[in-house]
Amino acid sequence: MLSVRLLIIVACASTCSSAQPAAPPKILALVRQQFKSGQAHTRERLERATSAAYNRLDIPFYWMELEAFTGTPEALLFEPFDSFEAVEKTGAILGPFEKAHPELARWEAGINDALSSQRTILAVRRDSPGVDGINLAQARFLRMLVVRTDPGDAPPAIDGPAGPAIIYDVNSGMEGPAFLIFLPLATVSDIPPVHITVGTIVEDSVYAIVPEMSHISRAFAQQDQTFWTKPPDQR
Repeated sequence: MLSVRLLIIVACASTCSSAQPAAPPKILALVRQQFKSGQAHTRERLERATSAAYNRLDIPFYWMELEAFTGTPEALLFEPFDSFEAVEKTGAILGPFEKAHPELARWEAGINDALSSQRTILAVRRDSPGVDGINLAQARFLRMLVVRTDPGDAPPAIDGPAGPAIIYDVNSGMEGPAFLIFLPLATVSDIPPVHITVGTIVEDSVYAIVPEMSHISRAFAQQDQTFWTKPPDQR
């Protein structure tokens, strides 16, 4: 999975050790993928096969698959790290698995062929009210805001009833200053208006979390086994 998941440098290696397995990560690698015409199904099939193989082999490289529910059709790979050191060690961890299981590289090549574009964004989490109480394993959707600010501005915050937010300061992969704000949602039946204290919202989209195309740790899955381990028709 090295070429897609780390195209620029972005997963959670075995060095991750968050006290809360489903807490928002300190370092986020976000891979944004769009597909060639007629290739979305091919990419989905290969992602499902890849996820199943990583789960079976228990590979310590993790991601949540997010698919656009609103906005432009695309997929996001939401990949957690505890540190930049963990990012640097990912290649060494994945190498032996890819060598022992060449089908992983073949599927990766097929996924790349199905893409029309891909961008990897690396970002660092900011402290924000309520963020320590967020359990990502219980989210079903993530609302993502992309916020542009002026140089020297304070980080944006959510002002209003939208609930606790996860705020990331973009380190690379986008022109800055820029921030990513994620709002976990249980449903999309009532999406509240959002007001930010600083900057301009340039994107506002909702993404559905897809367990069958994700690879998460066992500790993460245990936070909500009904969603993460049962077949879709039994949820």
